[in-house]
Amino acid sequence: MLQGRLDWHTLAQVKEALQHDRRKCAVSTLDLRNLDTLDSTGALFLCELREQGIVFSGVRPEHSALLDLVCGLELRALPQPKKLPRWRELAIQIGKGADEAWRDTLDIVTFLGRVSSVTRHALLHPRYLRLAAVSHQVMATGISALPIIGLMAVMISIVIGYQSVAQLRPYGGEDFMVNLVAVSMLREMGVLITAIMVAGRSGSAFTAEIGVMKARDEIDALNVMGMEPVELLVVPRLLGLIITLPLLTFFADMMGLLGGAAIAQALLHISPLQYLDRMHRAIDGSDLFVGLFKAPIFAIVIAVIGCMHGLRVRDSAESVGQETTRAVVKSIFLVIVLDALFSILFEKLDL
Repeated sequence: MLQGRLDWHTLAQVKEALQHDRRKCAVSTLDLRNLDTLDSTGALFLCELREQGIVFSGVRPEHSALLDLVCGLELRALPQPKKLPRWRELAIQIGKGADEAWRDTLDIVTFLGRVSSVTRHALLHPRYLRLAAVSHQVMATGISALPIIGLMAVMISIVIGYQSVAQLRPYGGEDFMVNLVAVSMLREMGVLITAIMVAGRSGSAFTAEIGVMKARDEIDALNVMGMEPVELLVVPRLLGLIITLPLLTFFADMMGLLGGAAIAQALLHISPLQYLDRMHRAIDGSDLFVGLFKAPIFAIVIAVIGCMHGLRVRDSAESVGQETTRAVVKSIFLVIVLDALFSILFEKLDL
């Protein structure tokens, strides 16, 4: 006998109870007169029992109509999708990836042109330049990031110095550790580590902040009020990051050289004055220029991609997370690619 409710809430309990009863004795009849509630899920279960030869008694008229309707349905398993050969799946994935990369490239170029036009207009007409917002972005992306940037720069320089000594000591060239640390930090590692940290810290914040505004229809509200979202949201972030990333890069360079001095003192017993003398002979102004030249370009890439993906967000929290992830990954990827291209360029220019 079934009584009470038979729906998707209680279906598991009913199945367990019936299996227990059928293990004790064969069940050929099922009394449904005390069944109060029946939904389509429960009716489908009863149809399965009817197909197994179980007879129902005391079925209420409303339940009988539902049973007749559900049992009369033609239930067939979904056809299995046609399985493609592995080579064809690979070709399709490569094609989709290439098409997506091409479309993303066009979107970045288009958005960069739009941002450049609005930024130029704001710089030529200072009344459209929101200095308070730019100052806030300098604080958020620059000053607040000093501790983590400094710590990362010191740790990276210590790692480079330690590994340099370990590899050069068998050849008697461990003194060249100072050259390796100084040149690598000023030319490559300082700006690269800073850009990667800023992309993960500030670039993701740009996407999340603008994305939440987009999900809440605040961007549409700005458009309705006749205000340009790019001018209000993107330009201050772009200018703030262009200002702060070179400064953070210079700070990372100095902290990296400080970390190199510490590892030189610990491993080679080189005093700070000796370290400064050797560093002065190992580097020149072009090494510092190369790193600082790349910083504003990396800042533009990080800010543009972060804001672009923020404006791509749809009306869901899941979309915010997806676009934030894409923005960070794409920013870091482009920063590394551009850094490699700049390394080749400056080597060809003998800088």
